[in-house]
Amino acid sequence: MEVVEVFRSWQGEGPHAGEEAVFLRLARCNLRCVWCDTKYSWLGGVSMGIDAVFRRLIEVGGDEIKHLVITGGEPLLWWRELRQLLIIVKGRGWFVEVETNGTLRPGELLDYVDEFNVSSKLSNSGILLRHRVNESALRDFVSSGKAVFKFVVDKPEDVNEVLWFIERFRMPRDRIYLMSQCITREECIAKDEEITKPMAMKLGVNFTPRLHILMGFR
Repeated sequence: MEVVEVFRSWQGEGPHAGEEAVFLRLARCNLRCVWCDTKYSWLGGVSMGIDAVFRRLIEVGGDEIKHLVITGGEPLLWWRELRQLLIIVKGRGWFVEVETNGTLRPGELLDYVDEFNVSSKLSNSGILLRHRVNESALRDFVSSGKAVFKFVVDKPEDVNEVLWFIERFRMPRDRIYLMSQCITREECIAKDEEITKPMAMKLGVNFTPRLHILMGFR
């Protein structure tokens, strides 16, 4: 698999926000969102074998961290390699999160992942609907009971698109998180208060801050 970086930090979004974890960022993505903050991952990474990746996770996490967040890019492009890695990781008792754009079916990874953070893209991503929505994949994630769904919102009108996802795929509202499209701390605070929190209340879903931006960590 192609690895962009391995680092230790705190989860910045979703139900595990604030929890310390080891992050494994994999290369390549099948989408090109206009606001992506990790475009460098599109260009590729260092080719590493499964054992080498696992050793690196141990080096970075030490003995105390047993929480792995796999991100990208789009990690499910590497599902075959991930399956082999996660057999080892789960054998050591780690909790595993995988962040995905929800366009690829999870398949066998359902047996090894504790939680999928599915970030389906809205039109504010600049991606055509037919490229950013895979109905079979989303239904797999919903039926698995292992997924939470995160939506990046930018303007009040985005509420209609989020509602479309909720109703079409019967997404449980208690497993949905809205977060602001923002780059700076000031922008995040403003959008959280003016757009994202009111929208979450209107829809009866969760709000998540972007702690890594608000607090200045990776």
